[in-house]
Amino acid sequence: MYDGIPVPELPIHEVDVPEPLHLRRSLRYPGALDIEPEAAIEAAMDPRALIAKDPKSRTGEAVRVVGYSATVNKLLVVVMLPDEHPPDGLWHVATAWPAERRLRDAYWAEDREEESR
Repeated sequence: MYDGIPVPELPIHEVDVPEPLHLRRSLRYPGALDIEPEAAIEAAMDPRALIAKDPKSRTGEAVRVVGYSATVNKLLVVVMLPDEHPPDGLWHVATAWPAERRLRDAYWAEDREEESR
């Protein structure tokens, strides 16, 4: 639950990137992929995205969204904070990075289940 709302049902109607510099991961992690704001927003707005509370959130307010960005042809993990409590649909991207294999497998698992039916 997040502010009384089941996490998978959190409204995500609008996403912005107030600090695009936070997506420049190569500044903090040499060799890391920088994510463009458009790609992070696209992944965050993915209608089939996986949404969970961010286990590393210092405030407990952040969520992680695993969604697909056609712009970069990758699944991304997007960390976001709500504009208001309870969330009203506007979220702010804090950072983003390419999803690791475990998350990619979880995202695509539904497709494999449908194919096996």
